[in-house]
Amino acid sequence: MGTTTSVRHVAHSTAATRPVTGSIPTLAPLSPAEVRRGMRISILEGAIANVHITITGAIGGSVFLTGFALLLGANSFQLGLMGALPFIGQLFQFVGAYLEERMGNRRALVLYGALAGRLIWALLLALPLLSFLNGAQLAIFFVGLACSYALNGIAANAWMSWMSDLVPPQRRGAYFGLRNTVAALAAMAATFLAGETLDAFRAAGHEAPGYAVIFGAAVLAALLAAVLIARQPEPPLRPRPRANPAALLGAPLRHRRFRDFMFAGTGWALVTGIATPFFSAYGLNTLGLSFATLGLTAIVTSAVSLLFGPLVGRLQDRYGYRAVLVACVLGTVPLPWGWILSTPTNIAPLWLTAIFSGVFWPGLTQGLANVLMDRAPGDCRGAAMAAYSAVTGLGTLVAGLLGGALAMLLAGAHVSLGPITLTGLACLFALTSLGRVAMAAVFWKTLT
Repeated sequence: MGTTTSVRHVAHSTAATRPVTGSIPTLAPLSPAEVRRGMRISILEGAIANVHITITGAIGGSVFLTGFALLLGANSFQLGLMGALPFIGQLFQFVGAYLEERMGNRRALVLYGALAGRLIWALLLALPLLSFLNGAQLAIFFVGLACSYALNGIAANAWMSWMSDLVPPQRRGAYFGLRNTVAALAAMAATFLAGETLDAFRAAGHEAPGYAVIFGAAVLAALLAAVLIARQPEPPLRPRPRANPAALLGAPLRHRRFRDFMFAGTGWALVTGIATPFFSAYGLNTLGLSFATLGLTAIVTSAVSLLFGPLVGRLQDRYGYRAVLVACVLGTVPLPWGWILSTPTNIAPLWLTAIFSGVFWPGLTQGLANVLMDRAPGDCRGAAMAAYSAVTGLGTLVAGLLGGALAMLLAGAHVSLGPITLTGLACLFALTSLGRVAMAAVFWKTLT
């Protein structure tokens, strides 16, 4: 997907499960050579899958996804709704956890879930060209995007469980730092080429075919990533009784350390999600930037992350996740102000945001993933990861809808902060910056 000696799942407590026939057969554990091969394949697969993710915005959106929605006629509230749609994928991680319990085959869930979710883009890329739909393209886009998120959500939960067992705990920081670095290289290349391609088509007056070309390339990358997933070794699950759905959902919530972290993650999703869907739209519409320029800012971020990603991984292994993660949260506080302070004739502050995003976001993203792997209870790991995604996804949903409503409400607003005047979407950017300060304190208290 595009995010040990094996950690094994153990049986659920009898209070949380009921025995059924047809339990998973005992399989031999992976050999050290198989573990190493699986880790190498995952690094390559992550790079190729990241081409699809970068272009389509399958995780967290992208400038191309925003531009595509604007081409189809989306307004500010609909952009907020688009930012809320990842909640569907996070909710469907419960489906992935349940299917993992039933099937005991994570590779199949990852392979077929991710492939189906990504191939939906083979249909979506044609929407601007289908004029006979008479304005229904935007509605179809949202339905297709929701289905894509749902299928990828099923795959994502199984992938996290799979990788938690494949990568040795003491190597997670360094390994995922390396994996993310390689993925960042792929993101840089994909962003540059897609941005240049789309700008060339726009300059020729053929924007819709331009999107078809870049999204078609993303679909091809998805097919190649699926070939690699099919070849990656999967650590076996231990035999265990199967949980009914109610027990599957409730079991992780009885673990206090996990529950506290989950609620902190939900707060973070809410604080960041009110503004995330609007940065690219602000750059395109307010700052008048081209796709190539916006893509170049993303490339700068990726380039800096190449330097700091592995370093942050080693710092996490040495000093623990708490100090590094909180430092990275504080480092993101001023980043929205790079957008606020930029103008169509001076985007120097935006370049600073791009640089320091590469410093702090890799540690934050991987830090949250590592804490989740660490705090997900071993007796219900898949269910715990699904619960985390669903509850934090609810924060994303609320944030997207709230952000969309506020964006419409604040469209003509002017707020003075000394010599700075905030207008429209800039007000949301200031709000998310303030919220990040509060979340640094929350994480410091939660990660004790």
